[in-house]
Amino acid sequence: MKILITENNRIRAIIKKYRKQYKFTQNEIAQLSGLTQSAYSAIEIAKGNIDFDRTNCIAKAYGIEIWDFINPSKTMPEIKDLPNATRIIALLKKDKIISNAKTNLNLPERIVTILNSNKLSEQFTSSDIWKMLPIEVRDSIKTTRITDTISREAFSNVIAFTGQKRGKEKIYQKIK
Repeated sequence: MKILITENNRIRAIIKKYRKQYKFTQNEIAQLSGLTQSAYSAIEIAKGNIDFDRTNCIAKAYGIEIWDFINPSKTMPEIKDLPNATRIIALLKKDKIISNAKTNLNLPERIVTILNSNKLSEQFTSSDIWKMLPIEVRDSIKTTRITDTISREAFSNVIAFTGQKRGKEKIYQKIK
């Protein structure tokens, strides 16, 4: 069993190494490989199963076969050798500097700007705020980060929980 866990972790590390090499977000690779973002993320963070089908889908996104993908001596393909859809995204990100820290998002300020824009309905969820953020911010965070941010004391005089939910999400409203 320990050998299987070690091998799974090695494959997870390869999957993440490839994604980081080309500066892709998890969502971009999920879309390119035909997986959902949550399925891809679960694989990378060791919550999802590593199986041949999913690993093969991810390998295909890079234009290689599964056995080349998991072969430790195989080098990554050059950008010019990637499949067209993957290459386009890689070229757009090639010179982009990707920060590992998610602290520079200025999320509280962005949320205040959205609240002041009057574009939210009277009652809203964290997802409603998330949808109004720039795509580069949305690619970096999940709605739970917004929920955590607006639950802080700094927002207690601006936003209130209505006591209701839409699905699993709390519904908020601005305090007037």
